Amino acid sequence: MNGPVISRRSLIAGSIGIAALLGLGGGVKYAWATERELLRPPGGQDEERLLSLCIRCDRCRQACPLHAIESAGVEEGLLNVRTPKLNFRTHALARTLGTTEYHEVDAGYCNFCDAEGAGGQVKKCVAACPTGALAAFDESYERIGTAVIDPVYCINFPQLGQTPTGCRLCVDACPYEAIVMNDEQRPQVVPDKCNGCGKCEVVCPSASYRALVGVGALEERAAAGNADYAASLSFYRRTGVLPRGINIVVQDQAAEA
Repeated sequence: MNGPVISRRSLIAGSIGIAALLGLGGGVKYAWATERELLRPPGGQDEERLLSLCIRCDRCRQACPLHAIESAGVEEGLLNVRTPKLNFRTHALARTLGTTEYHEVDAGYCNFCDAEGAGGQVKKCVAACPTGALAAFDESYERIGTAVIDPVYCINFPQLGQTPTGCRLCVDACPYEAIVMNDEQRPQVVPDKCNGCGKCEVVCPSASYRALVGVGALEERAAAGNADYAASLSFYRRTGVLPRGINIVVQDQAAEA
């Protein structure tokens, strides 16, 4: 079976980019990289391997049928520039927010190129990668990341005078039964079942509530000793984005206090 063919133009462009990064100190592991942990496409979870083999050709992004892959920018660190990252928020923000009525989504998350759930399907981003920066990936036991529910932003937790809404969009969206309603009728992640596909984050309606709690409020309430707000602030400092009700993160926990 023939692998992807890389053009001379792509090879030269990628080589120039890598050489420039090496000249800026890229030979040192994670030098010039941000402290943020980027969500990588399937098979890109070995950060050192990805950074050393990726030639920034953009083929994985173009191959993604659900448009969940983006190219990292300068704000993610010089070593990460033009490397692939997953962003489940882009399509979430394009949806009607604030509703608790579930509507099937058709873009913005990773279905591992296996819409029918048959298993063993070839990942198009992996197949498109000409250098092996994205390795073989089996979502049945490997994970992109883990879902974390932020009680500060989840509209099913009382915050800012709100009352629980009974929202269960993330529960209904998850194709792996990795999110369930607990005894208090609030969503709860089952980490062992979660592979980080991001569908829960795409459907989460609480992005509309981010305006109600800004960084200043997080800092003030965290300083007052509120553990939930301290965790949200730590998440913001690590990722560079304000959290929502549910987020897919690289580690099992959103942040360390």
